Amino acid sequence: MGEVQFGETLSAQSKKKKKSASKKRSSSNKKKSSKKRSSSKKKRSSKKKKSSSKKQKATKPESTKPLPIVNKGPQINVAAYADELYQLSSELEASNKEMAKATRYIYNEKPKKKLGNIESLPFLSTGDYETDSRNNPNNIYIQRQLGLHYENVSNWEGAKDVYLRQIKKHPANPDAHFYLGSFYAQLGEYEKARQSFEEALELNPDHKGTIDAMAMYTNSPDQKTLSEQILGMSSKRAPDGPAQKLTTIRQRLVEGNYKDALRLCEEGQKNFPSHNGFLQLTGETQLAMGNVEAAKSAFQRSIKLNAKDKSSHSSLANLYFDLGKYVYAALSFSDVIYLDPDDSDSRYMQGLSYFKAKEWGRAAAAWEDLLHYKPDNEVVRVLLPQTYYILAIEYNRLGNPSMGKQSFKNALSVNPNSNQWLASSMSTLGGYYRDKRMYRESLAAYQEVIELAPSDAEAYLGIGLTYWNMDEKDLAISSWQKSLLIKPENNESQGWLILSKQES
Repeated sequence: MGEVQFGETLSAQSKKKKKSASKKRSSSNKKKSSKKRSSSKKKRSSKKKKSSSKKQKATKPESTKPLPIVNKGPQINVAAYADELYQLSSELEASNKEMAKATRYIYNEKPKKKLGNIESLPFLSTGDYETDSRNNPNNIYIQRQLGLHYENVSNWEGAKDVYLRQIKKHPANPDAHFYLGSFYAQLGEYEKARQSFEEALELNPDHKGTIDAMAMYTNSPDQKTLSEQILGMSSKRAPDGPAQKLTTIRQRLVEGNYKDALRLCEEGQKNFPSHNGFLQLTGETQLAMGNVEAAKSAFQRSIKLNAKDKSSHSSLANLYFDLGKYVYAALSFSDVIYLDPDDSDSRYMQGLSYFKAKEWGRAAAAWEDLLHYKPDNEVVRVLLPQTYYILAIEYNRLGNPSMGKQSFKNALSVNPNSNQWLASSMSTLGGYYRDKRMYRESLAAYQEVIELAPSDAEAYLGIGLTYWNMDEKDLAISSWQKSLLIKPENNESQGWLILSKQES
């Protein structure tokens, strides 16, 4: 009995313990739930308070006190980037969207398209030419390219070695002697040049390269003398050959007897149709007579007959440039460069043609390539920064400030002395914007020129032209008068003032 009572008491005690534990858990759960409910009630009440406070604020009447009028200063124009290193303000970035509408002329297909990066055209280094020469030791024409490259970089001894090696390897090839003669002529050593040209003509009295080159040697008295000697030699060896005709035509041109020169050119073309030198001289004769279209046609036919003749491409390019057809001039100069990549003068003219055509990116690419060949070209180091600066302004105007900053950095990397090119850049921009009838931007650009160079007569001339196009005659006349006060002589403003009086 005692054992049973002991077991019962234990079970009873355990039941009591379980009940008390369950009561504790239930009480704790009730406390937690009550806390959660109270916290949620507090949150809802706080939200109600906030919403009610918002409603109260919304219902408050607005102040009828007028806002103070803020007088804005003059807007920062594009030239200010030069002083601030293109730290663009938010105001300019916001206005770019509106100003982009005025730049549709730049893009024909997609007006909103951004300008791309300016990349220079590929160029060959000295190592490239030397590698090509080693890989083709018996190719006289590849060796010639190496010699021309050495000439361009003023490695005269290297060029001479190339040409002398070719004469040893190809003594019966008149081209080898012609190359050496051309090299000596470029150095001004005309006696040595004459000996080499004579060797070429002894091998071939009608050697086309020598005869055509002599037809173009007219730049100096020494060249003319050399040309007469070589053409005279060819005439004696081949009395009925092309040299005699070319010599006579040259004499007629010097005499100013253009009709006879033209007649002889036509006879030469008929008798020697493979010699484009007659077509070249035909073009020169027609140009001297003022027949520009006929001259252009002759140069084009000369190129068609011999596309490798550099002189005809050069003549056509200069003709286009003189006519103001700058894009066509640039394309023709590119043909010259294709034939002679080391022709730095043609590279300069190609860039200048694109610059005058307002093809800023292409001008920059052409002049960047030129600096690889002639890094000390002082003219390009003034013109190329102008091109980059104009590109910077255009990039910013189109809403591309990052490219604007990069272009400005490019300008400074070419020439950090902005005093040499900044005013000219703004003057060019003034004319560029005027042509696009963006008169406000044109006036702003010219105003920057005056701030940089107060005595710049050309800036006042430009302002006058812009006002004239705006039909602001009085303002135009006033600007031209200021220009004449600064520069009384050789000033186009005088002619515009006379015109303004005639129209008044």
